[in-house]
Amino acid sequence: MAMVSEAKVNGSGAEAPAEVLPALAEKPAGLPPGKYALVGWDMDTTGRRLIDEICQIAAFTPKQSYSQYIMPYGDLNPGARRRHNVRVVTVGRYRMLKDTNTHKILKTKSEISALTDFLDWLEKEKGDGSVILIYHEPRRLSPTMLLEALTRYKLLDRFKTIVAGFTDSYALAADKCKSTVKSISLRVLARVLLDADTLSVDSALDRATAAYRIVEHLAQGEQQEVGGGGEGGAGAAASADMVETARVWARPVHTELEALANLKKLLERQNTFRPVFAPLLRLARPERKRVTQLRRLLADAGLLYDQLRDAWQDRKLEGLEKQLEALSVSAKEEDIKELIEIFDCHFDPAKDPKGPRPRVQNRTRATSSAGETGEAEGTTSESQKTSIQNSPNKTNIVVPAEPSQNSAPEAVPAN
Repeated sequence: MAMVSEAKVNGSGAEAPAEVLPALAEKPAGLPPGKYALVGWDMDTTGRRLIDEICQIAAFTPKQSYSQYIMPYGDLNPGARRRHNVRVVTVGRYRMLKDTNTHKILKTKSEISALTDFLDWLEKEKGDGSVILIYHEPRRLSPTMLLEALTRYKLLDRFKTIVAGFTDSYALAADKCKSTVKSISLRVLARVLLDADTLSVDSALDRATAAYRIVEHLAQGEQQEVGGGGEGGAGAAASADMVETARVWARPVHTELEALANLKKLLERQNTFRPVFAPLLRLARPERKRVTQLRRLLADAGLLYDQLRDAWQDRKLEGLEKQLEALSVSAKEEDIKELIEIFDCHFDPAKDPKGPRPRVQNRTRATSSAGETGEAEGTTSESQKTSIQNSPNKTNIVVPAEPSQNSAPEAVPAN
């Protein structure tokens, strides 16, 4: 009956194929030849879900940089507070953003004001060409979250006239450094490639700078490998080669918009399983992670709750097995058996549904290393759940990588 613990113990000898990170799933299409300005870019958010807000946006070029903290409507979840070392505090009647290292109150703007200033800054940087934003993330969440925020404030059209695409230095480094480094995290690459032993990745500006420098270093190395002359005049040649490298490894803005639309459709399918998985998402963190994986398997296969309910009503277990045959390519046999058991217990009134199990003490609680996966598990605070309703035109869609501990699965956006 142990849904997750058995899977974790018995799965040690029969692990499923390693997950292919979105950044490595397919090589970027690149951008057409032209004049481009390169800008390192990153941002801190209140969580890793699509409804979460930006709390810092930063950009870097060798000549100047841009950094602006943003006052979110909701609180940062625990994982985000650990990653970024900032938190929301209330002083009297006012909510403020506070640095947990220096204990200083940070100067903030509203999200729409900061995004408008960011576009003004990019417009000056692009000159008579277009901008390519360089970032470092394995799951490609930052571009979709930025595009969602720009859409929310009707700034997307202006953004598309300034920015041509996004270059993920994670994908570039994974291709160029796969034989020399084991980890493609920002800290490791900064130490190996940039000789930066004490790189801080807490701040979005630090990560934006590191991402830019990594692409610059890899482009210089590529130019030298093909015999690109001596050291004299290397600066201009490296700059041109860096632009070419970023252009080839860029994803156009319309590609990221398609990825955002596909993510929303997937999450809508995933949210149809709320009646089944809502109680299971109140379990301990390892169990919640397992439930999220099973739910994602169903959504990726294009299945809906109504389909499985109708199949069970028509042919009971045989109907469920027939419907879940679509998972045989992407899931292990034990995953399918576990899903069949979960849904059979849910639909059969004579059986006890698989509800929350007693919380197991997690002795080896792991915290996500910033820059390693670009995300950390965490829960949403009560104040965030209540105050998020006041945020203008929020789309209630949640990225599946981080389920909430205190709340049921995500709501589908209202039409």
